[in-house]
Amino acid sequence: MAQDEKTTMTGEPSTAPVSIVPTISQARLHTIIAGLWLCLFMSAMDTTIVTTSLIKISSGFDALEQGAWLVTAYLLTYNSFLMITAKLSDIWGLKTLLISCAAIFLIFSMACGAAQSMVQLIVFRAFQGIGGSALYSLTFVAIMKLVVPEKIGFYSGVISSVFAMANLLGPLFGGIISDRTTWRWIFFLNGPIMIIAMILLFISLPALKDGKTNIERIRGLDSLGGILSVCWPIPLIFALQEAGGAYQWNSGIVIGTLTAGIALFVIFGVYEAWVTYKTPRDPIFPIHFLKNPSMALILLSQFLVGMPFYVIFVQLPQRFQSVNFTSAERAGILLLPATLMTPVGAMAAGLAAKKVPIEIVLIASGALVCVGVGLLGSLPSYSHLWPGTYGFEIITGLGLGLSNPPYFMLVATSVAEKDMAVGTGALNMVRTLGGCVAVAICSAIHREFLSSRLSAFLSPSQIAAVQQSSGYVAHLPEETRNRIGDLFGRSYNRQFQIMLAFAGLNVIVTVILMVVRKKLGIFGVMPVRKEENEFTKAAAPKRDDVETSEKNVNTTEITVSRSASPKKDSETTAVSHPPHSASTVEKSIQETT
Repeated sequence: MAQDEKTTMTGEPSTAPVSIVPTISQARLHTIIAGLWLCLFMSAMDTTIVTTSLIKISSGFDALEQGAWLVTAYLLTYNSFLMITAKLSDIWGLKTLLISCAAIFLIFSMACGAAQSMVQLIVFRAFQGIGGSALYSLTFVAIMKLVVPEKIGFYSGVISSVFAMANLLGPLFGGIISDRTTWRWIFFLNGPIMIIAMILLFISLPALKDGKTNIERIRGLDSLGGILSVCWPIPLIFALQEAGGAYQWNSGIVIGTLTAGIALFVIFGVYEAWVTYKTPRDPIFPIHFLKNPSMALILLSQFLVGMPFYVIFVQLPQRFQSVNFTSAERAGILLLPATLMTPVGAMAAGLAAKKVPIEIVLIASGALVCVGVGLLGSLPSYSHLWPGTYGFEIITGLGLGLSNPPYFMLVATSVAEKDMAVGTGALNMVRTLGGCVAVAICSAIHREFLSSRLSAFLSPSQIAAVQQSSGYVAHLPEETRNRIGDLFGRSYNRQFQIMLAFAGLNVIVTVILMVVRKKLGIFGVMPVRKEENEFTKAAAPKRDDVETSEKNVNTTEITVSRSASPKKDSETTAVSHPPHSASTVEKSIQETT
């Protein structure tokens, strides 16, 4: 009835809200998901497959001291290009960018396998990281564009299973290949799988058809912002990764890169604010995200949840090796309860979002992560692996998985639909940055804890050897080895206890987020597509809707015609009195009718 009254007042036919429907079939959707899964799998596995073969690779080039750079170079570019590649997908479309970046990853994987020196290999790994970063970022952008909102949780779980497989198979394949054949096959292995993934994406992904030329697209691109978005993370992440390890915190290299990263970050923020408010160009990072209380809290929460996320998957395998004296391959297997529960948690979050507000799901996931991290901080420090560790991993992995889909759903209801891609890229970026900060904190705690206690029964040279290689500990007497393992265990417990504080802070932030979204009137709101993209279009109006619209038009015409020919007294009244209010006019029209 309200709609009829509105039609009568305006004299215009009412229109039903336009619904957006997918333009691709289920079979085509699953083909795209398969291609995305393979791309993300290779991207994620390349962060783990090298770890168990570093010694073989670097020894082959007589450059053992440079071995760590094979991991560092890949991670630096991998973490730095997350946001810019997400933004570029809005300009050139997902198909063009995904296949181009998959080609970059493929080409430099082959180049790594054919490298003739350690320097070449490190440089090729850095370029390979650019392709891997794009594959990671664009996969989640594609999920947000491809999948209807109510199924985001399920498909996020399917995609998240990549990381479980990569964590399991990466170290395993790396060890087997380097032991039984040449290490070059670690990189050549990417070839056939990436070719299959590219074929699947090429035949199934629709192209962007916005009618713009490449010159028009480049003209609107925030080029300097794109360069700055890459420049500030590289020195900052380098400092956080290397501090306390290869370099001391007070070394010139760490201080210099840390200062440069922070300075470039500030310059990037100021420049993006200028682009947002003073120019017609599209910024790489819309600065109004930070003025939006819902979006700002989402980014802060993602930063905080990234801290325990990375610590679990980086520090826990190291604990298994240092405290329980397992091999790297065995440590990866022992991490399976956490990695396997992550996709299960993501699927559960998607199902739960249909029954309860997504903000409640996020709070519950944060509380579960708190419990899990707290329990991992209480593990016994003797060398025998305590069976309860598996249960603690399951709790933590489930909590981390539950938190994954809610962030993307909340972003979709906090920013304009045209900003969804860059919002997704920003989420991935802040989670990575949070993880790097957390690992740096844990490394500093670990080094300080060990240095102040190992000196009680080890010489300075022995302490240096223990901190550099876990293999050295295996050659020490059993009593000494157990004492070292006990110290390592207590150190890792302290690290998880520190992470518990950040996990607790995240719960507080999620509660504040819920309150803010209630005040904004978007609490419990599910994402709804309103704009067309490569995978969706506006649905044609149904016949009933058309008939209703025509009926409204006819009703409007009748009402207007009747109210246009009143009695003479009414005309005199209308002239001699001021205009009536809307309600008075409506009442008069109804009486006339």
